[in-house]
Amino acid sequence: MISLYYILNFLLISIYPISRIFRLFNFFILDVPDELGTTRENSIFYTIMAFAVIKYLRSYSTIQYLSSLFFTIKIALITSYLFVDAKISLLYGGACLAIFVLCSEPKFDGKTKIQDIEEIKEFEELVGVKFRDNEDGDIIEELNERFTKKQRGKEKNKKIQNYKMTEMVFAEFYVDWADTCNYTKEIWANFSCKYTTNGLKFISINLAKIPRLAECYRINTSAMSRQLPTVILFEDGEEAQRFPPIDEKTNKIPKVLKYGKKELQSYFDLEKRYLATRDL
Repeated sequence: MISLYYILNFLLISIYPISRIFRLFNFFILDVPDELGTTRENSIFYTIMAFAVIKYLRSYSTIQYLSSLFFTIKIALITSYLFVDAKISLLYGGACLAIFVLCSEPKFDGKTKIQDIEEIKEFEELVGVKFRDNEDGDIIEELNERFTKKQRGKEKNKKIQNYKMTEMVFAEFYVDWADTCNYTKEIWANFSCKYTTNGLKFISINLAKIPRLAECYRINTSAMSRQLPTVILFEDGEEAQRFPPIDEKTNKIPKVLKYGKKELQSYFDLEKRYLATRDL
């Protein structure tokens, strides 16, 4: 079933060609050519086409692409109406704002094999970690120190990995208020459907429900952090890889500009992990 969000945005965008075809307003100023022989309307829509291509190349998923495309087209139409009549442009902009406020973007609801984690105990059992409380009552993840030591002593040119003898868990840490988390759901769902085996499981953790895990794994839950979602691959209960990665020199976590499906697939070596565990 098509989401109400898509229907309303499609109708809103359709207003312009309808008003243009039936000459509901005076579009004369948009038809006046400039020195190069290009009209204002053509210039605006050439810009839309350029942005559409750029957005497509930078999008993580279909949901993100359509959302950004709708936004770009509506800005262009508001600009076009501004040349015709400022009042019409204001009215159209108000309608766009109303839909934005009243109708939220659809969330990914496709096929997935990701297991949602609701409690810390459930996380402990699936991942194979144990937490303890310090004197202040805050949770400390004991594996943090072990992971740091492991990273320092890890061979940089490691070529052989016995994935078959390893219990692996691919964990996505997210929050609802970060748009990127919604846009990348399709990537993790596709990974789970393609690579889930008895030795490789996929889980998802909402950090708003289990905020202490954000502290344990140094995940900044701010919507502006550009570190969400954070995905961590655990091997036998130990953190083996994460994205965005921790810089071993500065011990800091960089901001992420794009979550590329092919790059992440290669980064986590998912194909080899799947082939090593599919017959278990």
